[in-house]
Order: sequence, then structure tokens, then C-alpha cells
Amino acid sequence: MVEAKAMEFMNFYADNYEALVFRDLDPQAEKEILGEKPSTCRFCNETQPQVSFSNDAHVIPAFIGNKTLFSRYECDGCNSRFSAFEDDLAKMTMGDRAVGQVPKRKGFASLKSRGQKSSFERGPNGVIIKQYADEGIFNLDTDNAHMVVTYNTQPYRKLGAYKALAKMAFTLLPNEELVNFERLRTWLLETDVGTHKVYSEAGHWCFQTFVPGASPFAKPIIALLKRKEAVDAPYMVFFLAFGNWTYQIFVPCPELDTRLADKTIEVVVYPHLYMLQPWLAKGPVQHAQLYLDEQERKSEPKTLRIHYDAIIGADSATEEWG
Repeated sequence: MVEAKAMEFMNFYADNYEALVFRDLDPQAEKEILGEKPSTCRFCNETQPQVSFSNDAHVIPAFIGNKTLFSRYECDGCNSRFSAFEDDLAKMTMGDRAVGQVPKRKGFASLKSRGQKSSFERGPNGVIIKQYADEGIFNLDTDNAHMVVTYNTQPYRKLGAYKALAKMAFTLLPNEELVNFERLRTWLLETDVGTHKVYSEAGHWCFQTFVPGASPFAKPIIALLKRKEAVDAPYMVFFLAFGNWTYQIFVPCPELDTRLADKTIEVVVYPHLYMLQPWLAKGPVQHAQLYLDEQERKSEPKTLRIHYDAIIGADSATEEWG
């Protein structure tokens, strides 16, 4: 049994796209390195000895939970440049990853609001929440059995976060597809986010879903989908899931998407398991469309609600959390 609307979405992708990549990133799996030796950087097109390849180049960042999938496609210089964009994505998702207990290179993500000392982090025996009396980041909504977390993100660039997602997609492309993404490659070579943008002021948007529960995507999931020739739809789709969240972008490809400019087309969310069978989730699956066009580094307020089953020591808990 599947949910009818989500099945329509699945049929849309089954009819109009072919999967180039679909896999989970099991942290217990053996290390896998994409690409052959001698290595050539697919971003700057340089090879040794002009550039070096001594760093471990993650196809998907370690802070999302990738401990197994690496590539020889990325020289040390490009790897260093991309770290700034990945930092934007890390800061955008910091609270989400902390609450979802997403593993990073060492340990797990933690949440600290900008300019404050209160924190949410995983310790050796479970989650440790530190609340300073004058900050009020963590509060109890006892009527709805929720802990409400209100915080400000570390400053980040939304367009940098989008660029990090696009870089992951570019890394996963088959070699024969690289010629179709030359403008994306040129943008990825820039150290800032605004120079040589593929799109102008708008167009850097992302589908997002949230699935309630204890880390429903315990292992990161990635997918790369390519349009079939006869359909009016974006050429390439990249999908990423980790913790409680999924992100989906249509990989910038004006070389093959220009013909869509004057047409009205319908694009839909790539359906995952909890959309197809929503009764498996601990609550309603939520949908959002993110507009990641801003270039300025900014902090933004966020609110997370965490359901609890019971409070042990209710008398003291009320005093502590009030």
C-alpha cells in the first residue's frame, strides 16, 4: 500500500527520469573511492604534478554522515575552496543535525545558538542539554508534550549552501555528462558565491521535507536522476536525505534546460519512503520550498519542536525549564 498522491509523484519520476545513482551511505561499509589513477581534477582540469591529491575528498560531506564515499576527482586546492561552501550548508543545518543526532567525522553534531552558551549535544550516555537561566533557548510546552528549541543559526550564505549541494551533484556525474555542465563547473571554480553564477538573481531553490521521529534516515541517502529525452522537465535532479530531512535541487544546466524557459512545466518532489507510506513516520511529513539566492552571510532565527513521552521528576523539571 502507498499514498496515492506520492505514487503520482513516483510515476512522474519513473516515466520521465532514469536513476544514475541511488544508494545509501552505510558507515559500516568499506571505503569506496570514485575515479581512476592517475587522478585528474574534474573541477580545474589539472593533474599531478601541477596539483596534489593528498586529502580525502568526500563526495558527500562528513558532517552529513558520509564516512565511506570519496573521490579522486578533486584536487587539494579545489577541496580547500569547497570547504567554505560546505561550511555554509553545515551552519544552515546545524540545529537540524544536532536534534536528529546525525554523525559527523568524529562524534555527533551539536547545537549552540549564536552568541549564547546553552547547548544541545550528545554525550556518552545520551543527549546533554545545558540551559543558562538568562537565555531561554529550551522551553517546555507541557500542553502538547513538546520541548521547544528557539535559537539563531551561525551566520551563513544561503547561496553558499546551494553551491555545496550543486558541487555534490557535479561530483556524482558520469564522465560523459560533464560536457553538459560546463557553466556549473565554471561557477564552482570561484572562491565566492556571486561570480559566474549559472542563474541570475533567482532560481537557486530547493525542495525540503521533514520526517518526524528518531532519525528516520539513519544512513545518508543520495540520488542523481537524469531526464529522458522526450519530456519537458529539468535535465538533472539531485536528492539528499539524512537525519530527519531531505533536500532536492534541479542541478543547474542551462545548456540543456534553456528550451524550458518559455514553457509552463510542473515539477514535483521526489518521493521517499515516508511520503509513499506516511504511516511509517511518527507524524505528518512536512514540505517546504527553500529559496537559497542570498549571497550575504546572515544569521536567522529557527524553532524546533521535539516531542517527549514523559517527564521524570516533574516537580523539578518544571522549575528548571520554566
